[in-house]
Amino acid sequence: MGVSSTTEFQMQVRPDAVRAQDLVAVDTVEGGETYRVWAKVGVIERLNPLFPREAAQELAFQGRDPIDSVVSLSREMITATCKVVGVQRDGRLEPPKYPVQPAGKVYVPPAEEIESFLVGDTPEHRRLYLGTERGNKDVRVYVDGHMAVSRHVAVLASTGAGKTVATRKLLEELMKKGYPILIFDPHGDYSGLHIAKHTEVTTYLPEIRLAEEEFDQVLNYIRGMSGETISAPQEQLLMGIMEVLSDDAKRAALDVALRENEVGGLQKTLEHDHFYALAEVAEKIAVLKAADDRAPLPREISRLSAAINVQSSTANAVRRQTKKAGWQYWNMIKTNRKFAAISKPLPSGKDVHTIIKTGAVAIVSLEGYTDELRQSIVASILSRMLSARIDEKMPRFLTVLEEAHNFIPGWSAGSGGEGSVPSLSVIKQIATEGRKYGMGLIFISQRPSRIDATVLSQANSYIILRIVNPNDQKYIRDVVETMGEDEAKALPNLNTGEALLSGLFTRIPVMVKVEKSRSEGKHEEEDFLAYAEKSAEPMAAEDSAKWVEASSAGLSTPS
Repeated sequence: MGVSSTTEFQMQVRPDAVRAQDLVAVDTVEGGETYRVWAKVGVIERLNPLFPREAAQELAFQGRDPIDSVVSLSREMITATCKVVGVQRDGRLEPPKYPVQPAGKVYVPPAEEIESFLVGDTPEHRRLYLGTERGNKDVRVYVDGHMAVSRHVAVLASTGAGKTVATRKLLEELMKKGYPILIFDPHGDYSGLHIAKHTEVTTYLPEIRLAEEEFDQVLNYIRGMSGETISAPQEQLLMGIMEVLSDDAKRAALDVALRENEVGGLQKTLEHDHFYALAEVAEKIAVLKAADDRAPLPREISRLSAAINVQSSTANAVRRQTKKAGWQYWNMIKTNRKFAAISKPLPSGKDVHTIIKTGAVAIVSLEGYTDELRQSIVASILSRMLSARIDEKMPRFLTVLEEAHNFIPGWSAGSGGEGSVPSLSVIKQIATEGRKYGMGLIFISQRPSRIDATVLSQANSYIILRIVNPNDQKYIRDVVETMGEDEAKALPNLNTGEALLSGLFTRIPVMVKVEKSRSEGKHEEEDFLAYAEKSAEPMAAEDSAKWVEASSAGLSTPS
């Protein structure tokens, strides 16, 4: 009806015939050939021309029901604005070159034809089933798995909108294909993937091995877990201590020198005592500094000998920082072991890439760790994985990053710049160069506006569920080029589990009802009050028994 263009047209609609975001079609003739023009329903308006505003105002003033009046309620006009998606020619979807004819018939194609249109030419082996079209449960929606694992996917949603369930559904489909997956799991959300058949799923417990880490990474660990900045003199002293403790000959020489100075030999090692081994050396250096007369340290430990000239306060500060880091680390390890009851130790640094195998899922449990330690662990693992992929020592794989805003924060979210978040630089490198190395990313976040813009812009496919925060809505509209204005306006009103699929892994942006994943997380949403009521039942029965016993004995009832 009215004026049509190559981008949109309006149509008259029967009541309940279509819903917003539904796919519709209209046939058009070009060069004697009939082609199908696909369009998406946008804004729907409902008008009764026989029920003017003045009549509504009068009825409201009188408190009367319109049905009791002489106003006709049966002559409503329902109008929908449709955005043209494209013209289908020989299976290809092309931009229209000419508007559809006014007074043309608009129709909803059969479910199987809509499904075929959405799939396009995606080969069968690359199709991943996610759910059904939001407005038509008979239309199954698939995404292109190749595009998902090679071009990065962002899963964005407010808390409770279903982003983790949607991610698990996508992963379950990839697991059927045997694609290698690495998951960094901060909350046990992916522990239920173990139920999958024909797929090896292993949970790994990461532990810090200081002797195998680069010095910069050791500094990151100490900063993160001590909560303190490290000055240049402190850094020099730590470098000297690490150099000595990482070399058996230098460690033996220091042990002899300490005994000669009567401050006691070394009792701790990097391999077994981690940060406490650093603290032990710093403590003995502080004692040496306080001594009036001390024997010189041997030449073999020249860097530490030079660092000894620091002030006593520097040695004491390093001792404090490393002890705090050690205390924090062991507490977090105990918590993680409690959460990850069925887990294996993560292989050492040089062998960590061996956890990536075809037909296998590797889950790195980060439960119980602070954000700072999680960032350092992720940075360490992914740096080694990237090196192994460059050298082709491992298969191509997909990395899943939950709570992504904590690992790749934008400048406004992270204080201190990129260097203050160890994981940011390596993930940014994977996001920008990962495709040529066979490293895909899925990053999930409830705060899209806090994600680094460079990384988010590298995502070529999106699963966007309900977004309520206005800042996040605006950020997504600015970043996601394939999102239209109508889709953006619909985001705050999506139900749990409803999502907009957009980007390279789908032919056109489409609203879907994501099918619930078979697997569940360790801490799925539960009814807290029902749990409390159930827990109270045995206690109530015990109190009742005490009351009967006390009454029969002639005693006062227990309080």
